Amino acid sequence: MAAQAEATRFGWLTPDVLSIVAGALIAAVAPLDRLDYVARGLTASALADAAPSAQVLLVTASPEALREGLCERSLPGLLERGRARGALLIPPADAFCGGGAAASRAGAAGAAPIVRMPPELLRLSAGDVVGFFPLAAGERAPELGALGVSAAPWVLKKAPQSVPAVSLRDLADGQVPASALEGRIAVVAAGAGGVAPQAVATSALPPARGVAAVLGGLLDGGRRASAPAWVPALFVLLAGGLVRSARRRYGSLVATAALFLCVFALAAGQGVLAARAEASLIALPSALFGLAVAFTGVMIVRGLVVQRSVDRAAELIQRAALFRMQGVHTLPDEEFWPRVARLAEQAHPADLVLVAELPAGSWHLRFWNDRQGGGESLVAELRRDVRRPPYSSEQGVPAIRLSRRFLAKQDMPAVVVPLIAFGEIEGYVFFCGPVAESTFSREPERAEHVGRELALLLRRKRLARTAQAGAGEARGGGSPEDDLVEGARVALDDLQLFGSMLRSAPVGLLYADAFGDVRFVAPEFAKWLRARDVTVPAESASAALPPGSLTLGDVLGATSASDAAVSLSSVMASDDGIELSVSAPEPAVLSVRPLRRESDGSSWIAGYVAALIPVQQAAPVSDNVRPLAVRDAADPLCAFQLGDVVADAVASAARATGRAVRLEPIRGATHALGHRGELGQVLEAFLTDVAGRGLPGHGPVVSVREAPQGVQLSILDVGFGLGLPESALQRVLTAPGSAPAGLEPLGRLIVAVEDSHGHAELKTNDGWGITLTVTLLRAHPRAFVSANEGGKPAAQQNVIAIGRAGPK
Repeated sequence: MAAQAEATRFGWLTPDVLSIVAGALIAAVAPLDRLDYVARGLTASALADAAPSAQVLLVTASPEALREGLCERSLPGLLERGRARGALLIPPADAFCGGGAAASRAGAAGAAPIVRMPPELLRLSAGDVVGFFPLAAGERAPELGALGVSAAPWVLKKAPQSVPAVSLRDLADGQVPASALEGRIAVVAAGAGGVAPQAVATSALPPARGVAAVLGGLLDGGRRASAPAWVPALFVLLAGGLVRSARRRYGSLVATAALFLCVFALAAGQGVLAARAEASLIALPSALFGLAVAFTGVMIVRGLVVQRSVDRAAELIQRAALFRMQGVHTLPDEEFWPRVARLAEQAHPADLVLVAELPAGSWHLRFWNDRQGGGESLVAELRRDVRRPPYSSEQGVPAIRLSRRFLAKQDMPAVVVPLIAFGEIEGYVFFCGPVAESTFSREPERAEHVGRELALLLRRKRLARTAQAGAGEARGGGSPEDDLVEGARVALDDLQLFGSMLRSAPVGLLYADAFGDVRFVAPEFAKWLRARDVTVPAESASAALPPGSLTLGDVLGATSASDAAVSLSSVMASDDGIELSVSAPEPAVLSVRPLRRESDGSSWIAGYVAALIPVQQAAPVSDNVRPLAVRDAADPLCAFQLGDVVADAVASAARATGRAVRLEPIRGATHALGHRGELGQVLEAFLTDVAGRGLPGHGPVVSVREAPQGVQLSILDVGFGLGLPESALQRVLTAPGSAPAGLEPLGRLIVAVEDSHGHAELKTNDGWGITLTVTLLRAHPRAFVSANEGGKPAAQQNVIAIGRAGPK
């Protein structure tokens, strides 16, 4: 129960949910750092502000002006007269503007600062300036701070054309008033000379234009930073959930459309957020990658699950087809007609059976055969017109007849049987060969009976096919609904056949569903219930009873009073079911078993089955009949090594009698099949009896060897030990259970051998005594049969082993 509750608790962790969670984690971790960096820069550049900047003025100086020292002489004065906030010198202009008079004036109290821009300050993305790196604590950090330049990863910059630009020479010559610098920061850069005033901005050398645009955006509040990691993760979770819901409800096409909608929403949302919030730049590539992982998991994993379900359903259908009683009209012709031929071959003896199909509206036959892969090549008759002999008589009347020129083998006769149902010819069956001819001459009615049943089978197929084709034309073609109806009809046919089987069963059968309601009951069982005063409703045409009309509890309650404690709970608690002995009206055994189904590690009762089995009473035994002894049931039939049993018996007999018992070397593995315990006991008793009666020096000689007939045990000098001739001993072979006095050990040995499916024989050895030979079935055991320590039986002082000694 705990495991089931645990499985229920985490049942929502399906593969598609796990893929969505994995996508969210990827979006939060942002593994695509380089791509995320570029995407943030492109986003900041794409959202550039086109409004004119009031914070920055781009001042360009031609190389000639820089060499003349114009920037160094005039820049401090221009900044002072224009009341500028300061100047930012962009390399290489800082080499011509940052020294001498410019530096001395810049250092004066209250003068606008003139700062050289360090190259490491710029944050570049795709070759364009997108922000400013933080500088380590140094000399220029306070100066840059005075100009408003601070660390900003990304900036929504100004558009290059929105930053005002003038020429330094125009400012120095007074062509542009110095008031243009009022309240602004002058970004001084080197530019091309001799350009039109409207092209001054574009003449500045990189990265001056980018620095002016980014600085203008920064001073206008365009600072931007990365969004928190949970923002893209949350978006991937929501988007993955939307795609999963669309996939489960509407299919793959709608799920793909939902994915594109989510991508568009992510791009649009990034633009809206970046334009309004500072910490708003999402790791867009990582978020898209996480969304792709989630989408792939939802689509592919779900598709794999569906495909696996379809494969399992197809496998189940294929396995169920082996047990399904399929309707004859649903079988294709390539399967139907060979099966008809097999049926005819079972019903009438023949060397060869052919069946012929008579297509609708035709007079020419089509032959089928199961074993030769088709019967067309076996038929010598080329006309194949059913209105002519041998298919009909000379008068054109179809009748059963014998033909000798019908097959390609002219010497093989054929019994031609027309299959006629209700006056219409459905086809023909041909029983070929001498066997068919002799059977037809002895029992002509047999062919007639088989022909009538086969004709009805063919007619059923033809009418069902015609009705199905007509219904298909009326509906305008097949559809899944038609297939469902057809499957239900076939299932109903199977149900009716199952009902017929129950009604015709020679023993009482009963089936109850999982609710304990009896649904099918055989006549013998119903008769027994009525004799027990149990009301059994009338069965339907399919032998099915309506639910609630008869319960399994009523059936169990109909048993004798001694079994009143037996209830349905006893059946539920036992996997093997219960068996109840009932006496009236006739002695019988009522067996009730639950039908269990298993799935996902649990099992449940899907129904119950019961059988009423009559018990035949044993006839009383007469007083003058003495039953033979019954072998112990604890000694099963098994594979064992006969050599070990014989060695133990020889040693025990020699020890008990004190006389010599000779044992020849055992030849072969001597694995035999039999009852080992019984054989060992009776063999020891027999050897003890023979050795005890024998003359001194004439003890029995025992040998065990592999023979073509099986494993043989031979005991020589039996006659000397028993003191009887062979003729007296043969009686024991005929009736070993009734051996004469003094020969009981031999009789018990023969009975034990026969119980082990072996046989024994006695023969005279030309004056050398009588030999008893026992042959047992050879066995091939899978497990190694254990032997005594050392692989040989323990030696006894009076046990003589004949032959060479083996290697020690």
